[in-house]
Amino acid sequence: MKLTLHLISEGEEEVIIRYRKMTPQVEAIAEIVRGSGQRIPSVWEGQTVYVEPEGIYYLENVDGVTYAYLRDKVVKVPASLKTLEMQFANRGFFRCAKAMILNIHKIRYLKSEPGNRIRATMENGEQVIISRKYAGELRRVLKGGGADAE
Repeated sequence: MKLTLHLISEGEEEVIIRYRKMTPQVEAIAEIVRGSGQRIPSVWEGQTVYVEPEGIYYLENVDGVTYAYLRDKVVKVPASLKTLEMQFANRGFFRCAKAMILNIHKIRYLKSEPGNRIRATMENGEQVIISRKYAGELRRVLKGGGADAE
């Protein structure tokens, strides 16, 4: 995908999206531009905070409670992993284990592990293991094939 930016000194800002086929990636970009990007209500230190999905490194379910791991803190999310996976799949969220969803845009690098697993080192330095059940799908997604691609 090609990106062209033009600085203007006056007038209304405008975003034009040219596409051959509406893909999840194009739809996600359009949602962000429309300002309809959803924020996730979460709980941190007893207060409700709203988290931008793009700020989440990964989501994990521990003992029936979903947590979102951000750059410098962890917040509790009152939603199931399945709901969040369906809601944000077109924004780079990928199921990497039974109890974990990973934001592929926050991966710094990947390393193959024994047993066909993959170790992902996130931008914040944390490491996450992608189970062998989901490793093949991650490879396909990273090569450009989305969940809808066949």
